[in-house]
Amino acid sequence: MTSMLYQAKAGDGFKMRGMNRRNSFFKTPKEAVSEALALKEKMDKRYENDIEWDYNGEMTSSANRMKFLKGYLGGDRKSKPFYLQIVTVDNQEDGFSVVSPKKPRTVTAKDKKVLNKVIKLFK
Repeated sequence: MTSMLYQAKAGDGFKMRGMNRRNSFFKTPKEAVSEALALKEKMDKRYENDIEWDYNGEMTSSANRMKFLKGYLGGDRKSKPFYLQIVTVDNQEDGFSVVSPKKPRTVTAKDKKVLNKVIKLFK
């Protein structure tokens, strides 16, 4: 039996490295987006809310690796962007273990809008 699992990843544009919880796979895209928003909150805290998130930007890449939100430190669009990404993985019989997502403490109206947009794209 093969099913689809989702993983949330975030890219730190300042340190130029990715962030995600090890072995964190989710059953639904909604859980993965929730985890990604928690990672966003962690990055915002680290950079003292100086990341300007582009909520009107395009969602890039394929459904297998979809970047759905980009941000720029200090609003400088010439710098390397921060990003939130959902990666899909085929779960084999002895595959990955599913965990429950971390939830962000606060969710803005713009975050909810992005969440709904991503969920629609995965349906």
